[in-house]
Amino acid sequence: MKDFHYVSLVVIITLLTVISACTPGAPAPSTTPTAATSKTTVPTSNLPPLTSQSASQDAAWDKIVQAARKEGNLTIYSFNFVGDSGLAVSKAFKDEYNITVDIITGRGAEFAERLKTEKRLGRVVGDVTEGNATNLTNMKIEGLTVSVADDLPALREKDVWIADILSMDPKDKHIIVWNFTVYSPYINTNVVKPGEEPKVWRDLLDPKWKGKMVLTDYITSAGPYQVFVPLLREKVIDEEFLKALYKQDLRFSSALPDEAGLLARGERSISIRGSSGTYGRFIAEGAPIRAIGLSDGLVLSVITMTAIKEAPHPNAAKVFINWFMSPQGQTVYGKVASAASARKDVPSFLHKNAQVIPQRSVMLTNEYVDEATKLFREHYLEKLWGK
Repeated sequence: MKDFHYVSLVVIITLLTVISACTPGAPAPSTTPTAATSKTTVPTSNLPPLTSQSASQDAAWDKIVQAARKEGNLTIYSFNFVGDSGLAVSKAFKDEYNITVDIITGRGAEFAERLKTEKRLGRVVGDVTEGNATNLTNMKIEGLTVSVADDLPALREKDVWIADILSMDPKDKHIIVWNFTVYSPYINTNVVKPGEEPKVWRDLLDPKWKGKMVLTDYITSAGPYQVFVPLLREKVIDEEFLKALYKQDLRFSSALPDEAGLLARGERSISIRGSSGTYGRFIAEGAPIRAIGLSDGLVLSVITMTAIKEAPHPNAAKVFINWFMSPQGQTVYGKVASAASARKDVPSFLHKNAQVIPQRSVMLTNEYVDEATKLFREHYLEKLWGK
């Protein structure tokens, strides 16, 4: 393997364009969370031409929609649908289909354990779950998910996606990519002055940052593995760096929103693994934080979604995922969360301070997710850091 693994140039340029800037002529990024509930018709120009097969598919989909309306409810286990974004998504979906949405927020690793318990008791509550690919891959391995991709009209659309939305699970199609994010350090701009911010990963080992950095807890979250595994495998960092990083008296948080809050309040100067999706919401609300690019490499990651096996509302789960992948769903979420989109026909609403264009990039691939899943289960960092 070369010293550094590059993603296809075309995919990288396209991803960074969407993540780092609004589409020309599109509305400026939102600076205040605003519920977006207007209905948007899915464009037909990108749909396959009508054939007897597609007509049959449409008829089958109509039956799924009617069954979903009869179910009338939907429960989502979510990491990203928090606060105003969760309210906007649930309201817009109910306005469209008259299906009530309950969103339970938390960490992916916790949801995996919860779903295993629900399955063992024969009382599954959740219908849909979303979050990072490592946690959803763990759920799939445990037999907690089901494929819905072949049923969804939105996934039959052509030439509308920024990148392959089934890239994390091309064979079984359980795991659907609904957005992309750049993992990078973030700083509090009131504390870290211009020119003082780290420029490469080893700058985080500077004694001046000791006791001033935060990272998601590696024991309960797979998040750190999604960053460190690709960087380790591509030799951007090594185990000696990780050992030295731990000696910087890191504070460990329960989830990315907690880290962003610590950073926004100035309780920490640097967040090691910021996400443009989560941190963008805080920035849009006026938090004095911004992403920084480290020249030796940043990780491009994916945000994923899946339907839960033996869910009480399986048809509502399919209809929600299809709606969320449509222009309407992506716009509703993007406006309120100040987020980018998986679709070319929906503008990016990502705030400029959450934008970062890596000089070097590595994509979180299936290979890296598998490795991250393995090391997470083996408590790799716990052994390395002696905690």
